[in-house]
Amino acid sequence: MTERIDEMTVGELARVAGVTVRLLHHYDEIGLLRPAHVAANGYRYYRRAEAERLQEILALKAGGVPLDEIGAMLDGQDRLARLIAHRARLEAEAARVTGMIETLDATIETERKGRRMALENLYWPPAPEEQAVLEARLVETYGDWMAEAIAASKAHLAHAPMGMDGKMDALRAIEGALVADYEGGVPPGRADVAAHRDWIEGMWGRPCSPEAHAGLAEMYLSHPDFIARYEALSPGFSQWLPAAIKAAAAR
Repeated sequence: MTERIDEMTVGELARVAGVTVRLLHHYDEIGLLRPAHVAANGYRYYRRAEAERLQEILALKAGGVPLDEIGAMLDGQDRLARLIAHRARLEAEAARVTGMIETLDATIETERKGRRMALENLYWPPAPEEQAVLEARLVETYGDWMAEAIAASKAHLAHAPMGMDGKMDALRAIEGALVADYEGGVPPGRADVAAHRDWIEGMWGRPCSPEAHAGLAEMYLSHPDFIARYEALSPGFSQWLPAAIKAAAAR
């Protein structure tokens, strides 16, 4: 059977998507989802492009993204890049929820036995293998220079007083402060990312120029692992942090 991809009325699209006609009217009114065209009698007609945009709107909305942010996200990248990025966000959220459930299950089982969880086990930490997976994906994506950069960084860290654990603790504190700025409404152009750049220099064991920092920001924007990491910290942070880094580099 040939799939119908020509025009649909607002009622037909609503039935296919499992939403109300009123919702589609609302999306039209706020400029989030315009019909392909409106007939002289006022009827709205939609085509495949609008149906695909609606798919993304509903997925982002289900992921907790506010409507006033969805439009900008949909207009910022091509469709495939957006779908990949949103999948990464959902995967990160699923991993976070799974970890929380596992921790709660362990807590429940411990308390059923009349005991109490050790304080350090009450919270879900990142899985220890996450770093290795990320490194492998970065090398696969960016090639030999990334492998050399990772190796150089590890060699530097082997002799650093803080070690990797200390470095990651420092990064979490830096990111926590930046997330607080983001959630507090600080515009990217006014954010202070100096501590983040200093941390990169400490990891590299060499200076990180503003231009190099901006190059990292581009990688943060394009790589699903970084998108997932930052979206797990706070929805929308994966866009705000690179923008803040680039703004600082331009100053």
